[in-house]
Amino acid sequence: MKQSLHKIFNTGVFEENNVKENKKIKLLNIFCFTWGVMIIVITLFDILFQREILESLLIHGVSYVLIFIIFFLQKFRKYTLARVLFLTSIMGVTFVFANYVTPFSLIENFYFIYPLIALIFIEKKWINLSILGLCFMLYFVPNLYFQHYPKETILPVLIFSVFAATYVILNYSENLNRKHEKELLKSKRNLEQAYLELEERKKSEVAALQLKALKTQMNPHFLFNSINAIQNLILTDQKTEAYTYLTKFSLFVRESIKASEDSYVEFKEEFSMLNKYLELEKLRFGKSFVYTFLGEQEIEKVKIPSAIIQPFIERAVRCGLLHKKEGEKRISVAFKQKELFECTISDNGIGIEASQKIMEQNKEDVNNKSTDLVEKRLLLLKDFYKTDIGITYKEVEEGTEVVIKIPYTLS
Repeated sequence: MKQSLHKIFNTGVFEENNVKENKKIKLLNIFCFTWGVMIIVITLFDILFQREILESLLIHGVSYVLIFIIFFLQKFRKYTLARVLFLTSIMGVTFVFANYVTPFSLIENFYFIYPLIALIFIEKKWINLSILGLCFMLYFVPNLYFQHYPKETILPVLIFSVFAATYVILNYSENLNRKHEKELLKSKRNLEQAYLELEERKKSEVAALQLKALKTQMNPHFLFNSINAIQNLILTDQKTEAYTYLTKFSLFVRESIKASEDSYVEFKEEFSMLNKYLELEKLRFGKSFVYTFLGEQEIEKVKIPSAIIQPFIERAVRCGLLHKKEGEKRISVAFKQKELFECTISDNGIGIEASQKIMEQNKEDVNNKSTDLVEKRLLLLKDFYKTDIGITYKEVEEGTEVVIKIPYTLS
């Protein structure tokens, strides 16, 4: 029973309609349902008090047809037509009962209610005023012809005043409600906007803090791996190379520390640091190590996130080239400036899988913490900028190729 009533009352209610519209639809359904129930109640009373019901049953049958049509129009979203049909139907039924079926029963007093119902369903003033005038005419004019009541009891000025006063009071109240609803809606939108801005600001602050935390974890990797290289040169009695290495290493450390202070650095500064890092590796490996840069001359004055590219160059050297036994150890670093800043690192080393197997055999740590941290940092940047930021490993015949996509700003 409850589910059936819910289905009847929600005929024509759809989620895409606004809340106010759905309220009107549901209210009209309730009015029509109540109208149908009252017909049954009135008929039972007529039978109980042995009144003539033949003419009433005919009008009640027409009423049920009209109710069905109104529900049909609601279901197929003909809301305005359904409301106009409802108002004209109840006025028409009232007219027939008041003047033909059951005169002298004061049924015409319902005409006072109908303009008020119209205010609820219809917002156009001219329609509401037309219904008000029509109800006044239906109340007053028929008595001039049928003379159901003494003329002195039906005063047109008094009746019109009652109609007009009732309408004005309810119309004023309705306008106040609408104004209040608009103010509430505006306040709600302002609150939602403020909440969204607060959420975005919160995300930005959290992302910035997380990026800073990850950077502070990465900086020690630069120092540790470079100091190991210097230690190897000293242990193998290569003093000149060790001195050169220390000089270049000090410059590299200074630039690395300077870069770590900012989230974004000038490309030329990042390029200088990458060049010094590969110079250090060149000193360590000797003539067999060959590195090249491509596209650096075509890059505009831009700023890019600091300390992103170097860990992947270091990984290419450590994992790919370090274990290469024969031939040149080549690494290429290419730059492109598109919608995102792209850096492609290619090497002719033994590849990731072979390198991991060797490291597992030597019981070395397979995971590269610096690149893992960079990847986490790039995930944060991707979430912040909502674009295709990240790392892509490409299949190549020899060695490894990795493409890094990062955001940039014009400096």
